Amino acid sequence: MKKVKLKYSPKHNWVELKRKVVTIGITDYLLGELGDLIDLCLPKVGEEVIDGISYGEVESMNTLHDLIAPLNGAVVKVNSDLPTSLKVLQRDPYGDGWFIKVRLPEDYDLDFLMDEDEYDEHIKGVKKDKKVTGKKKKKVEVEKEVEKKAVKKVAKKAEKKPVKKIVKKVVKKTVEKVAKKTVKKKTVAKSKKR
Repeated sequence: MKKVKLKYSPKHNWVELKRKVVTIGITDYLLGELGDLIDLCLPKVGEEVIDGISYGEVESMNTLHDLIAPLNGAVVKVNSDLPTSLKVLQRDPYGDGWFIKVRLPEDYDLDFLMDEDEYDEHIKGVKKDKKVTGKKKKKVEVEKEVEKKAVKKVAKKAEKKPVKKIVKKVVKKTVEKVAKKTVKKKTVAKSKKR
């Protein structure tokens, strides 16, 4: 299958239109992100797919990924051999690795899907976002680690000097209060005797 005839969704589906029936599969980019596949769950013939809603799942060693429908329609054919031969999907995602064929509703327009150049730009943006997110995550982790070390350092310093001073002050004030109360009691007792 030539990729030139294909349209793409932001969720990494490819779509090929033939009359009012489209063939849907996932891109080699998504397959690369998933890694080694271990399971695939597809809908049954007659089920409806709804744009933005999961129509199946693909599971790899690392993750379980929802297959998000790129359009609305009724499933008219399913590549039912694919779940038992996942190597076909990984070897030929745009040909024998197709998932489902969907009949579109009347007057359904696919202009909202991306062409190959637009999808390539989308992938560049996704990769850039991943790098930025990775850097931000690493920066946040480093900041948290530095904060923990600073807190420990301050706590150790607080244990050594100020705590001893505070304890001394508290003890001194307590002793002074007890001494004042004792003096008052003695004074009250002496005044009663007189």
